Amino acid sequence: MFEAAIVLLYGLVAVAAMAVTLLEGWANHDGLTLHRLAGLLACLVWPLTLLVFILHSCVARLLTRLSRSTA
Repeated sequence: MFEAAIVLLYGLVAVAAMAVTLLEGWANHDGLTLHRLAGLLACLVWPLTLLVFILHSCVARLLTRLSRSTA
C-alpha cells in the first residue's frame, strides 16, 4: 500500500512537471524542440533526486540512533 502511494505521488509530480513544460512550449509557439524533449525527460528523472535525499536523511537518522544506543 505504501509503495503504491509513493509511486502515485512520484507520477503526479512528474506529470505536473511535464504539463508545465508542455504548456510553456505551447505558450511560446515552439512546438517539440530537442530542448523541450530533453526537458520532458528531465521531468521524469528529477523526482529521483528528491527520493535520494529523503532516503539519505532516513539512513543518516537511523545510523545516528544506532551509534548513540551502542555508546
